[in-house]
Amino acid sequence: MIFYALGHGLGSRGDLPIPLWQFAWAGTAALVISFLALGTSWRQPKLTFFEQGRPVKNLSKIIEAIEPIIRTLSMGLFFLVLLSGLFGTNASDQNLNPVTLYVIFWVMLQIVVCFLGDIWKVLSPFDTIGLLLERYRLTNSKEAPSWSHWLAPIGAFGFLFFELIHPNGDSPFLLSIGILIYSLCLIMGVIFWGRDWLQVGDTFAVHFRLLAQMAPLRRRQRLVHFRVPLSGLSSSRFTNAEVATLLIVLGGVTFDGFGESEMWRDFVGRKSGWANAAIRLFGLVDSIAVVALLFLISVRFMANITDQKPGLLAKTFAPSLVPIVFGYTLAHYLQLAIDESQTFVFQLSDPFGRGWDLFGGSGSRINFNLVNSSFIAWVQAIGVVIGHIAGVIVAHDRAVSSFPEKDAVRSQYVMFLVMVVYSVLGLWLLLNA
Repeated sequence: MIFYALGHGLGSRGDLPIPLWQFAWAGTAALVISFLALGTSWRQPKLTFFEQGRPVKNLSKIIEAIEPIIRTLSMGLFFLVLLSGLFGTNASDQNLNPVTLYVIFWVMLQIVVCFLGDIWKVLSPFDTIGLLLERYRLTNSKEAPSWSHWLAPIGAFGFLFFELIHPNGDSPFLLSIGILIYSLCLIMGVIFWGRDWLQVGDTFAVHFRLLAQMAPLRRRQRLVHFRVPLSGLSSSRFTNAEVATLLIVLGGVTFDGFGESEMWRDFVGRKSGWANAAIRLFGLVDSIAVVALLFLISVRFMANITDQKPGLLAKTFAPSLVPIVFGYTLAHYLQLAIDESQTFVFQLSDPFGRGWDLFGGSGSRINFNLVNSSFIAWVQAIGVVIGHIAGVIVAHDRAVSSFPEKDAVRSQYVMFLVMVVYSVLGLWLLLNA
């Protein structure tokens, strides 16, 4: 599968014209300067002041007018992807299904929502189905049990298992079966607990909503508001299930880079099939555990300094991880998104892999030089550093709003060190995967 091979390595990793250690030192220095500057000049919470933003009425009217069209097109693409996997060729490089699911849906949406806000609320075929079920009064409005929220992190791990572990995770037929099962689970959830349950039960609704909180655009009560980037993270307190979802995705992106490095290949050898899957599963679980452990260590340190409960602090400071997820995603997948979005356009002409040419260009090839590779490498590397600086800013703002002034800065010492480790790790993965 062409896109799958490209997707699990960083195409421009060799084009950064300075060595890793120099960029790592520069990134660490930027983090240190940011931390010191925040400690001396940012003594009161500031992001909350900008959180509400100001409404953009003209844009709100435009979005409201085209929303039915967007929902219809998204629903049509959903069924096309589902049917192409069920009835099209099972060759992953000739079928529309895998490239749409792994690249357009997963990779590009993660990046786009960080700028445009929670557009998944409109794009989601599950929300559109829920809207139809509501209109025909086929849903209940009783409160969902708390255990149902944990379907989101479970779904995140399941998706990563297909993407990174399963030997046939790029099989269009297998992916469509997975889509059917997942869709059925969500539809049953909507019937039992109502359409709003999707915001806590749908893995992708949860993940995209968390990422969208750093976006400069927010839609509330059908009005689009423009706000300062990151300000949406200023007062958020994530649930335990949302924290778990975020850490699982961050750990998954980390392993996706590490699993394609020479160090990993030297360590595990050249196994294939389920033997390789078992080792990769172990690596994925370990990556998630390491990422989570580092975060929880910083939370425990804060708890010791401030005499507050670690569980509460984990939910309070988890928003600081959102910019890091964005930075890692941009670094690891930007080259993939640029290259394989072309494949998506080509395969729309032949979604089932039957040799059709509905719109022309089905036999075209990817232009790997569409964007200068050195420019992409710089964007990826700088994205990692900026993502971590943004994480430091959010964590500091949460600290000064949660703790007395004497504890605010020192409570962040370990969190800052964790940010440095995340940053250096992200740069290492970028240049060695």
